[in-house]
Amino acid sequence: MSNYVLKYKRGNEVKYISHLDFVRFIQRVIRRAELPMLFSSGFNPHPLINIALPLSVGVTSDGELMKIGLDGDFDEQFVMDTINKTFPPGFEIIGIKKVEGKEIDFNKINKAVYKCDCLLEKEINIDIPSFLAKDSLLVMKKSKSGIKEADILPHIHSLECTQDKINITLKMCVDAGNSYNLKPDTVIEAMEKYIDGFKTTFFNVHRCALLADDKELM
Repeated sequence: MSNYVLKYKRGNEVKYISHLDFVRFIQRVIRRAELPMLFSSGFNPHPLINIALPLSVGVTSDGELMKIGLDGDFDEQFVMDTINKTFPPGFEIIGIKKVEGKEIDFNKINKAVYKCDCLLEKEINIDIPSFLAKDSLLVMKKSKSGIKEADILPHIHSLECTQDKINITLKMCVDAGNSYNLKPDTVIEAMEKYIDGFKTTFFNVHRCALLADDKELM
């Protein structure tokens, strides 16, 4: 019995697959690859698959993490190559590590890095330092207790902007994980509220990395 942490990409071809559909898809991929999955015990056993911080629908990534349990001891490269051969276009495993216990603990993830390519309604001067210097950034945010106003400023750790007329790219590091999860869409919503003339007509979101205390787990 062995546990493996897989680092993988999700491209444009598969960015609209929901989290639940992705979990079912992974189970089929592993079965099709003829790798023996480990199952939980009890009356309703299920495959031992753990996805770190599920990706929102419509978001691409090249830094996702997943832990799977296999009934046997397999070479890391063999597992990675076998699954990659079974994956459809849009998915690719780019790293793998055999682990013991909580050697790589997904619960330690507390930040995420995103890149957002945006199209503005009109060209404006975007002053990020002034935006981040405000006393608070209040927006409506969904939580377990419902939708309510929240100050997201303490949860933005960095925000950079490069601009070419109405085309801008935002790179941000924000809180993510079990304790607090800030989506880049919400940061963009705050920018539209607090930066005069800032209005996006379209944006793409890409997750670059998941961090635990400012370091990638893998």
